[in-house]
Amino acid sequence: MNNFCKTLKKGCFILPFIFVLNALRTYALQIVYPKTANTDISAASTFIIGSTTPDAKLKINDIDVKVYDNGSFVQVVPLNNGKNEIKIDSQNRTAHDSVTYIINRIPQKIPESLQAALEEFAPDEYIYAAVLKDNTPLRAQPDDYAKRLTHMDKDTVLMLNGKKGDYYRVSLSPAENAWVKSDCIVNYSTINQKILAAASKVSMSEDSLYNYIKTDLSFKVPYKLQETTNGLNMELYNLEKNAADTMLFQTSGDIKSLTINSVSPDKTSTYYIELKNKLWGYRAYYEGNTLVLKIRKSPVIDIEKPLKDITIFLDAGHGADDSGAIGPTGEKEKDINLDIVKKLKKVLEDEGAKVLLTRTDDSHVGLYDRVKMIQNSDALISLSLHANALSDGADPYEKHGTSVLYYNPESVQLAKTLRDVITKELSTKDDGVAMYSLVMTRPTMPLSVLIEVAYMIHPDEYKLLLDENFRQKAAESVRDGLKQYLLNSVKTDGIN
Repeated sequence: MNNFCKTLKKGCFILPFIFVLNALRTYALQIVYPKTANTDISAASTFIIGSTTPDAKLKINDIDVKVYDNGSFVQVVPLNNGKNEIKIDSQNRTAHDSVTYIINRIPQKIPESLQAALEEFAPDEYIYAAVLKDNTPLRAQPDDYAKRLTHMDKDTVLMLNGKKGDYYRVSLSPAENAWVKSDCIVNYSTINQKILAAASKVSMSEDSLYNYIKTDLSFKVPYKLQETTNGLNMELYNLEKNAADTMLFQTSGDIKSLTINSVSPDKTSTYYIELKNKLWGYRAYYEGNTLVLKIRKSPVIDIEKPLKDITIFLDAGHGADDSGAIGPTGEKEKDINLDIVKKLKKVLEDEGAKVLLTRTDDSHVGLYDRVKMIQNSDALISLSLHANALSDGADPYEKHGTSVLYYNPESVQLAKTLRDVITKELSTKDDGVAMYSLVMTRPTMPLSVLIEVAYMIHPDEYKLLLDENFRQKAAESVRDGLKQYLLNSVKTDGIN
């Protein structure tokens, strides 16, 4: 019995050692993407992202793969139609790890609404409907990913003249239609002619930061705003009359002129707003049945210290359960983003800026909640900070670097300036300036862009993102880009 106890005691020391050794061997090879070992992908290729021991020899489907000095690896793998078996094999002097992934390449799905037959209503027949919630998009096509033409407030009245799948066609004018998803509206009744609204009054006012153009309507109608080279055009649809179509307006603030055309035969009223300076932001919304167009005045910029008293909203992308992209060794984008934002806040405040954050820790903040926070402030600029990834079908060794995304034309120059300064100061590849319809780029006020500092899935750039000195330098480069943009804008607007 005593000998048995001695043997057991020895085993108690040996077994944990064996367990630890097996654990090390089990976790020497880590795959962070694809996220599961059996998955469906519609692209012609995918990539395997992960890490192993830096001294390991790595093969994917018997092809040698480069392992970086921190153990990272990224390998593009072409996919055949149907089932693809991908074997990942890592071996060094003490461990041999192997795992097999099954990737099913499936055909890309066509949205059901695009495949559905179009149901045409009879001539002059409409369904009278109303929008159920604020920020409902009108789209160019009956597709969830189609271009957004405008956004509508709750209770906006629509005239529907067709249906395709789960989208209704909206008649804006005889020559212009749009589409709205059926679950975003409530249908009231079928009518034989359009219900038209009347604009009883148009007024102008201003405060220290904004100019306002207000239109009193008998009910909420859809509208569309378009930026021009010297201001804005606004179209109101389904109008019977506009009492201001012959008025001469005494303008002030940043508005140089306001002209309202007579309601056209297609029942559209067009506003032409000419500004004295560049466009610094605008937003349209309803207060009751009054349509408010709010236009940001030019800021006062100190040439010696351009960021002084400028309010900037910073958004650290992702957070909490939404980790964003995951790097080869498992670090999460959300943490990289937050650290850069905190560093950026400090360097901006050192320059006299007023800085607000959408999140200050690893918490969940909904995308539309972030937009509300930003729009409810008087921020001049909104920056959303991210570290990039790619979709299946792309090659991270070809597409990488720093990019800046925008949606509205007013933000193009801000995006270009930030891209130019960041890539110069960080020596990162120029991944371009591009228009993207994203929640954080769509706001028209404040000026809004999204910065992708570098790629989480590019091994060299991932290593940079893990370096605190690089993150500090990234923050400083964004600060320098903002300073340059504001100073250039002083020249554009002629502000002293």
